[in-house]
Amino acid sequence: MRSRPLAALRRGATATAALAAATASMLFTGTAPAGAATTSGTSPFTHYVALGDSYAAGTGVTLQTDAACRRSSGSYPSWVAQTFKPAVFTDVTCSGATTRSLWNTEGSAAPQVNALTKDTDLVTVTLGGNDLGFTDVLTTCVVAGLTTRTGAPCRDKEAAQVDAAFARLSTRLPDMLTDIERRSPNARVVVVGYPGLFPADGSVCGSSTPLAKDDVTWLNQTTNRLNFMLEFSAYLKQAEFIDTSKAFQGKDMCRAPGQWINPLLPVTPGSAHPTAFGQLVIAEEVYNRIKN
Repeated sequence: MRSRPLAALRRGATATAALAAATASMLFTGTAPAGAATTSGTSPFTHYVALGDSYAAGTGVTLQTDAACRRSSGSYPSWVAQTFKPAVFTDVTCSGATTRSLWNTEGSAAPQVNALTKDTDLVTVTLGGNDLGFTDVLTTCVVAGLTTRTGAPCRDKEAAQVDAAFARLSTRLPDMLTDIERRSPNARVVVVGYPGLFPADGSVCGSSTPLAKDDVTWLNQTTNRLNFMLEFSAYLKQAEFIDTSKAFQGKDMCRAPGQWINPLLPVTPGSAHPTAFGQLVIAEEVYNRIKN
């Protein structure tokens, strides 16, 4: 059974005012989806730690709680915490984070693994996109797309670098999950994948997402490849994987109005990131997986 508040918001996705009002109500009154607590009325989790990059931090969504990390209380981890109400919620997600940010400082942010303890019983993590240099790749793709909408000029320039980054990730992702388990051996570890950003059929987008047609296909393939690597790493390390890409089909950045991903242009902190409603959709996918 889907959570009733999130399902209602999904039905009213095009009603901006209703969405804002419902979001504010849930954030400030503590309303949670039905069934989130156990039958005894207590949370199934006591210590929830959220790890990840800007897609987990809610970058670009209002109600920012950490300016340095561009972290928002409208992020999917915050919605999950609002739903399950653990006694302790530690959110160390940060814009720009890579797998190295787990063990090293990221700007002023401490290593993310420092938040993990023996008492942690739920961990969500979304990482890997910045290891591929995805922001720089998208910038290159936009510059190329402003010149031509045919062929794959961005892929031709960036593919070798992206392939090398995938080779590094193939060991870093399993190592990440190994260390999470070592630090929090009793935790339920949930790897949350990346949403689909572009039309699955490779359609050419409008002026707000200027990309060459074959580059759209390549960027989709790159996202799918990253999600597959995340899923395979989770399988190897007996963690769980949530594929969010299917939920975003038909709601990519090229499907205005009603898109759940912000377009590339104009450039904002939230460009190519989930909207406030997109974060809610991801939270619902996580909820549906871990509610039992």
